[in-house]
Amino acid sequence: MKIITGLRLAATLLLAALILLVPAWIALPFRQPMRTRIMTYPFKFFSYLLRWVFGVRLTAEGHEHTRGPLTRNHLFISNHLSLADTPLLLSLSPYPFIGKKEVLRVPIIAFAGNIGGNLLFDRADPEDRKRVQRDAIRRIREVSSIYLFPEGTRSKTGEPKPEPHWGLIWTAWQENIAVVPIAIFGSEKIIEQLTTRVWIRYGQPLLPADFPTKEQFATACWQRVRVMFDELKAAAESLIPGSAVQPSQEPGSAR
Repeated sequence: MKIITGLRLAATLLLAALILLVPAWIALPFRQPMRTRIMTYPFKFFSYLLRWVFGVRLTAEGHEHTRGPLTRNHLFISNHLSLADTPLLLSLSPYPFIGKKEVLRVPIIAFAGNIGGNLLFDRADPEDRKRVQRDAIRRIREVSSIYLFPEGTRSKTGEPKPEPHWGLIWTAWQENIAVVPIAIFGSEKIIEQLTTRVWIRYGQPLLPADFPTKEQFATACWQRVRVMFDELKAAAESLIPGSAVQPSQEPGSAR
C-alpha cells in the first residue's frame, strides 16, 4: 500500500504541474477577482481527477445550491476528517479556502491556491487569526464565497468536534453573511485504502437575521453540520435501499 500511496502522491504533483501551473501564471498579473475566476475551473478539474487517482466513490447532495447567488456573500463551513477533504469539496464547488500556513510546504498546489484566493494564517498567532478574519469578510463580499474548516485540525475520532473555533462564524453574524453547513463522512480512510466510499452533504444557508445573537447563530450552524454528519453516517452504515444520500446527476459531481 505504501508503494501505491507514493505513486498516487507523485501523480498528484504531476497533475498539479500539468493543470494548475499555466493558469496560475496567467492569472498572476491580474487583481484577485480575476485571479479567482481564472483558477476556478482548473482547480475543479484537477480535484475531480484526484478522486479517480485515489479511488474515491463520492456521493454528494446539495452542492447545486452553491451556485448562482451563493458565489458571493456566503461562508461554507465543514467538519474535517482528512487531507482529502479540500480537493473533494473543490471538485464539487471550487471556492477558495481559509487554511493554516503549513500548506505552503506543498509544491505547486500551494502556489496555485494562493493565486486562486486561498487565505492562510499562523494558528499560533492570535493577531494573524484576526487579520485573516478581516481579509475573509472582504473577500467574501468582493470576490467569492469561501470554505472554512472551523475545527482547525482534522478530527482524531472520526466525529465532528463538539465545539469548533467560533471566531469567523461570529464575524459572519456581525457582518450579515450567511453560512452554508457541510458534512463529510468517510474521507479519513482515503489514504489507506485502494477505494473509498465518501458522502458529502451541503445544507441550506443559515441567515444571521434569523438569530438574535452571534452565539446562537454559530451554535446552530455547527449543530447542523453535526446533524448532517450523523445522518450520513447512519445512511452509510445501514445500507438500507433508499436511505443513503442520492448522488447528484450533474456532470462531474457524482460518482
